[in-house]
Amino acid sequence: MLSRSGRPLATVIFGPVAKAFVKMGISPNAVTITGGVLSSVAALALFPAGYLLLGALIVTILVIFDNLDGQMARLTGKTTKFGAFLDSTMDRVSDGAIFAALAMWGYLQADDAVKLATVTGAIAAAVVGAIVPYARARAEGVGYSASVGLAERADRLIFALILVLAVGFGAPHAVMAVGLWLLAVAALFTVGQRVVYVYTQMKKAGDA
Repeated sequence: MLSRSGRPLATVIFGPVAKAFVKMGISPNAVTITGGVLSSVAALALFPAGYLLLGALIVTILVIFDNLDGQMARLTGKTTKFGAFLDSTMDRVSDGAIFAALAMWGYLQADDAVKLATVTGAIAAAVVGAIVPYARARAEGVGYSASVGLAERADRLIFALILVLAVGFGAPHAVMAVGLWLLAVAALFTVGQRVVYVYTQMKKAGDA
């Protein structure tokens, strides 16, 4: 939802940065790789160690690179299939790293009463969240669209970072545990939405 509705705003806010990078001769693929690697390293280094506020700030800034590469590709007219493939692949890497880092935080830092719920919630959010883009990719692979749903990637990342900030500012650790499980449920609901959406298209076309 935010992935689509927030795109025009992101273009206005980060457009000047994208133009500056293009003038500097930086390629969109370089931005994709740099953003994915650095956001993964920052999450894995800072969240498990308990630096939630610093980690959330740095990861948020680095995740912005996910928007910049697309804008840069459009500005240079170099939107390629490899670029789209690379962007999607690095998204999965950084998503996995962020939720792995939250699972590690749960194991190392969370209160004993919610430790197990936090670790399993982070794992569930990561696993089910990975199915959301997979469902879209498979739909597009057989000629249909599936870019619908309650909790797309941007929504899930924003919600996860809000949880990190909340706990970093002193909210009970239970907030993280409950929030991660809610995120997993929202991702599962999104998968269901995409399955129904694709089935409806296929049924109309006689492919179901």
